[in-house]
Amino acid sequence: MPSTLESICMMVASGECLVGILVNGFIGLVNFIDCVKTRRVTLIDFILTGLATSRIGTLWALIALYFLNFFCFKTSFIGIWMFSEVIWNLSNHSSAWFVCCLNMFYFLKIANFSHPAFLWLKWRINKVVLRMLMGGLLTYLFINPSMMERITKIRLIPINREIKTNITHYDQGLKTLKFSILIVFNTGGLVPFALSLISCFLLVLSFWRHIQQMNLKVTGSRDPSTEAHVRAMKAIISFLFLFILYHLGFTMGLLNISMFYSKLVGMFSLIVMNVYPLSHSIILILVHRKLRQASLWVLEKLKDFFKVPGKV
Repeated sequence: MPSTLESICMMVASGECLVGILVNGFIGLVNFIDCVKTRRVTLIDFILTGLATSRIGTLWALIALYFLNFFCFKTSFIGIWMFSEVIWNLSNHSSAWFVCCLNMFYFLKIANFSHPAFLWLKWRINKVVLRMLMGGLLTYLFINPSMMERITKIRLIPINREIKTNITHYDQGLKTLKFSILIVFNTGGLVPFALSLISCFLLVLSFWRHIQQMNLKVTGSRDPSTEAHVRAMKAIISFLFLFILYHLGFTMGLLNISMFYSKLVGMFSLIVMNVYPLSHSIILILVHRKLRQASLWVLEKLKDFFKVPGKV
């Protein structure tokens, strides 16, 4: 029976997952409705929809994995546990690559450099971003099955925690599992994170050069190019910070499963991990004009719906 503090943490984590699913579902729905109306799919809509879908999968899988690990892990649930881990594995890496392509899109679309390599990439922005996305996902899908097979075999060494006939074997298997998962997931997120970091640095450099040019022309700082730079930098910098926070929570949870096995620490790590797919999606809504307008329309409708009759 979980303690009061553990129950509170579970409620907070579940609330984060629910709100995150609603927010990402809103992004996907808005883009889907817009595609139906216009009968065309833009690159940014495709990336945002794919990102929202992958994050919904990540949130569902996270809450399922932690619930199974800390509250009802038994032999009969191993199938659900394996399915949830596969969904989390796939959606987690897909999310990393989708947001990396989103950051690259912002950089190529907004930044202004005269280097021939940059101009070549900018002129072919759709092909470059799509090929990078497909390359990252296909490489992951090619490498992942063999790694997941090894991880699953290690995970199944002792399924039932209630009967540990070989504690040494159990501990060694769990340590090997921890090492394997760290290699798979941290390596998988390193490349998109590095590309996003480079995009952020170059975008900041472009923004600084743009401000310098505007100061020489003695013009205002509220021109469309400046605002576009600021919005893109907010999205990329927030991603970098939240992505690091997400992996800190992931590492905390992994170390907890391997060494401490505390329900409270596990729930806290889940709360930390859920901040990334929830908060970054909200930031994307705020910086994206179409999503921001749709969210304001929904809030206005909700305000009218819950308005008390007879009050002004």
